[in-house]
Amino acid sequence: MDVRPASEYYAPRVLLLCGWLGFLGVHRFYTGKIITGVLQLLTAGGFGIWWIIDFVLIIAGAFKDSAGRPVVQWSYGPATTSKRLLPAFLLNAFLGPFGIHRFYVGKIGTGLLQLVTLGGFGIWWIIDHVLITWGSFSDKQQNRLTQWT
Repeated sequence: MDVRPASEYYAPRVLLLCGWLGFLGVHRFYTGKIITGVLQLLTAGGFGIWWIIDFVLIIAGAFKDSAGRPVVQWSYGPATTSKRLLPAFLLNAFLGPFGIHRFYVGKIGTGLLQLVTLGGFGIWWIIDHVLITWGSFSDKQQNRLTQWT
């Protein structure tokens, strides 16, 4: 039985790329699957079907990189704060324009600014969404949120 080590790619990053740009095959380019990335680019993600299948495979831990290693790493390193990425991600995804995810991590001032500007007219909301998923979002004390659960 061939057991390969986990890929060095982080599943949340691949999932973000697939979710937002999967119809262009960007997640496949990112993980080194150039040929199938080009095919997805030319077929708009396999007319949407291939794109959805990849999305499900990433969530299930069955998506593999170009070396055949499963993309299964969800956390970005040891915890430096008690705040978790999953609640911040869900709060941002559903209540992002109101800055609720910023209140969750203790950033009251910028949370209020997002509330008043509806997430910086949507731009700040999307930037926070990417930062959270990429593992670059931090709490009030500037500790990165690294653990999903």
